[in-house]
Amino acid sequence: MKRVLVTLALLASVERAEAGPWPTGKGHAYGNVAYEFLETTELATPEGVTETIPEYRLHQIGIYGAYGLTEDLTAVLDRLGFRESSIAEFESASGIEDLRAGLQVQLGKKGPWLFAARGIVQAPTGDETKGLGILPTGSGAWEGDLRFSFGRSSARGRLYGYGEAGYQLRGKALRDAFLYEGQLGFWISSRALLMGNVRGVQPFRGEPGEGGLQSVSGLGDGVTYTVVGPSLIYELSDEWGVQVEAEDAFNAKNLATGLKLRVKLYWKL
Repeated sequence: MKRVLVTLALLASVERAEAGPWPTGKGHAYGNVAYEFLETTELATPEGVTETIPEYRLHQIGIYGAYGLTEDLTAVLDRLGFRESSIAEFESASGIEDLRAGLQVQLGKKGPWLFAARGIVQAPTGDETKGLGILPTGSGAWEGDLRFSFGRSSARGRLYGYGEAGYQLRGKALRDAFLYEGQLGFWISSRALLMGNVRGVQPFRGEPGEGGLQSVSGLGDGVTYTVVGPSLIYELSDEWGVQVEAEDAFNAKNLATGLKLRVKLYWKL
């Protein structure tokens, strides 16, 4: 039983602080700083056709934070970020991204299963005109999403999984979308956690809205993708750790595709 309780606490304080139904806990906090990099010559058009483009590079730095207001209510800073992108021999742009923040509430527990809901509001703090509109740092619209999640750990505490599904609401006639996400994780040692991830966005309507400009940024109208890839967390101490991720997309429309790498430094209190 002690092993199970310790493992559940670890799950709640590491990657679980970013997704799934696990609460942060009253007075506890989790945060990370992430660096992401993508280099590709592949563009999925709004019609879903893959085209070859001059080399596109994307660098992103993002901050995430969560704080337990109560045992069942968590305040979330979902994204405070900066991005720099460029297309060879064409244009480059950089700037602050759209700010995302919200709340997560625990809905209950049934046996080993936990349930929660999360609401996020996205403010248009980025600039949709950067790079002639091809390399924006934001969508230029107020957005938000509401997600419901469920998850559980195995009886011995080494294996866990969660699933999420929700609704993405987009302003300025951008198409709303269905959101989904899932993860399976396994503690391969007392400090190392290996995970498999899947997440995606699927617009509800096929016809374009008013913002149907082709863009490599993944911020425009009708963006569609399914992303899969592995993650590895290694705990440096009880408070600090690093996380390394790799992901690639299929079923993609209106964004640059290719292998994206991500490194996070996280802390928990």
